[in-house]
Amino acid sequence: IFLGIEVLSVSLYVLCALEVWRERSLESGLKYLITGAVGAAILLYGLTLLFGATGSTRLSEIGDALRGTSFTGEPLVVAAMALIAAGLAFKASAAPFHMWTPDVYEGAPTTVTAFMSTATKAAALAAFLRIFSGMLPDLQSDWTAAISAIAVVSIAVGNIAALVQTNMKRLLAYSSIAQAGYLLIGVATGTLDGAEAVIYYLLAYGVMTMAAFAIVIIREREVENGDEIAALTGYGRVRPALGIVLTLSMLSLAGFPPLAGFVGKFMLFGSAVDADMTWLAIVGAVGSMVSLGYYLRVVTVTWLPVPESGVRKVLAVPG
Repeated sequence: IFLGIEVLSVSLYVLCALEVWRERSLESGLKYLITGAVGAAILLYGLTLLFGATGSTRLSEIGDALRGTSFTGEPLVVAAMALIAAGLAFKASAAPFHMWTPDVYEGAPTTVTAFMSTATKAAALAAFLRIFSGMLPDLQSDWTAAISAIAVVSIAVGNIAALVQTNMKRLLAYSSIAQAGYLLIGVATGTLDGAEAVIYYLLAYGVMTMAAFAIVIIREREVENGDEIAALTGYGRVRPALGIVLTLSMLSLAGFPPLAGFVGKFMLFGSAVDADMTWLAIVGAVGSMVSLGYYLRVVTVTWLPVPESGVRKVLAVPG
């Protein structure tokens, strides 16, 4: 698990700084390298302590060694789980370990940001499921509170911070923090239904996010500062097909029925209710309501009327 995540991360460190002629790209790569190295060190330290407590690196053998035990009787396991959760939260862009996400997303080439926002999160959430739900089901009563707390903080920080963003890449960065919180709800339940909801929502989230970033990439190639929300003003009226794609991705991320985002959130929140964690489902639902403030703002801007004098600017027609 560690080697797989780090091979992915090291590749992204290089990709973020790929445009060496852009200062912001180099800054993005350096910030990601420093914070990513810290996250990797924390994760590896936790895995090392887990090996020390059980004498194995195989998930099945670790699960067998810890079966029937509790955190209160195994201080080494407590430290291991805390460090592993923190390290994976770094990789998943979950709060309060999210500090690198907005700057790195904004500075990296947009194609790299699109890949990073989906691939890294999928890898981290898969590791969460394998380690916590798959390996430590008997200790769920001990770790579920910690995962739930990370989920709640991520939903709150991501949605509130996204409300004031004017840059699409930063908006999607904070959106990804909130989405990590929704996904961790499924992990916190520790149930099969929760795991299935996480896998489904990861697939839906990947499609939605890649579609949104694709529109940003196209707009960046047409005008200067094309990653600003203001650059999308009236874009849907001039290029209806692209406007519809962006609108559907925003509405799906917000959880509008009958789109895939709604189905995914319904599954995640439903798994929380079934696991007697209704309060967590309520937090997720409230977070989704708050997210309407910035997702619908993008949709509104995209379909605003464009004055005749501004049509050429939207189309980026010379002269």
